[in-house]
Parts: sequence; structure tokens; C-alpha cells
Amino acid sequence: MELLKKSNGSHARTPEEIEHMIDEAELHYGRFLQAVGFDFTADKQTEQTPHRVAKAWLKDLIIGSVTKEPNITTFPNNEKYTGLVIQSGIPITSMCAHHNLAFTGFATVAYVPGENVIGLSKLNRIVEWFARRPQMQESLTQQVHDYIADKMKCKSVAVSIACKHTCCSSRGIKHPSVMTTNKFSGVFMEPNNMIRDEFLHAISTNGAKF
Repeated sequence: MELLKKSNGSHARTPEEIEHMIDEAELHYGRFLQAVGFDFTADKQTEQTPHRVAKAWLKDLIIGSVTKEPNITTFPNNEKYTGLVIQSGIPITSMCAHHNLAFTGFATVAYVPGENVIGLSKLNRIVEWFARRPQMQESLTQQVHDYIADKMKCKSVAVSIACKHTCCSSRGIKHPSVMTTNKFSGVFMEPNNMIRDEFLHAISTNGAKF
């Protein structure tokens, strides 16, 4: 079976391929547990753990890596709306590519429409699809931005993501701090800009609540 080119890439798999990957991952995760000193077969609580972990990865944690991109519905911007469209408080559940530990938080996404506007839930679906794979938060922010700009043929897009990383809170420094990453383009890059201020205000009032 062909492997993914990189951790935050995507290669859609058939249901049969995914089940095969679960079987393979279960075998290797069991060996991992044994390698770090655990006999998972000796305890009723853990004897199915390799299968549960493999299934969780392929059916939830990295599902964005093995499924097709979401079906994006756009609509003609008949009224020539030129204001700001903001979707805030979008939940993020992703996995750090460095330690394979979760990071969670919220995204705020905005764009200034051109010829089209996008179905409201589609912004959530885009964020979810890119988040559900091993990756750096910086890369996730860039991917979401570029995808929306490309699909919408839109020059002005803003993406802000704020997350807590368990690779920071549970190991190393052990501080549950919040990381924020932003990617702006078009009018959002202009200084002293009312549209940029409106976007930042939406984050502070309707975005991440930790």
C-alpha cells in the first residue's frame, strides 16, 4: 500500500483499505506496547487496546488524511456583498506531528467575497478536514487559508487558530499555555484597517474561550 508523502498530507482510501490499515496498525501498536514494557494481553482492560488505538487513529484522529476533501458548495454573490464574512468558534481537534499528542482549541475564519459566497457549514468542514491529521499548528493555519483562497478565488482571507498543546502541557515544560497562529492576505494585511479590526474583534468576543 502506498504511504502518505508527509504527515499532514491527504490520500483518500477505500473502506477496505482503511480496515486493512487498522489491522496492520493494531499489530504494530501491540508490539510498541510490548517494547515499552507492557503486556497488554494480561489485563482485560488493555487486551483490546491496540485495536482501539488503531481504530481511533483511522476513524477519528487522522481521518482527514484518508478521506476526500469536503464537498464545497458556493453560491453566486448576486447582491455583490463586499462586507466581511466571519465564522468564529470553530472547534479544533488535531495532533502534533512531533509527539503525536493532541492539541485542541478554536479557529476563526473570514473572507471578503468576490463572485461567490460559501455555504456556512463548509468553513467548519474545511477546518475539520485539515485538522484531523498529524501536523504543526502553523501548517494547519496555512493550509486552511490557502484552500479557502483557492476554492473561493478570493484574495482576502484571514485565519486565526488558538490551541492548547498537550505536548507542551503534559511533557517538557509542562505549561498549559495557548498558542495562536494567524494567516492574513489581501485587505487583512493593510495597516489601520477596519476590516482587520472587525476580524480581531470577532475573535475576542465570539472566538476561543479557554
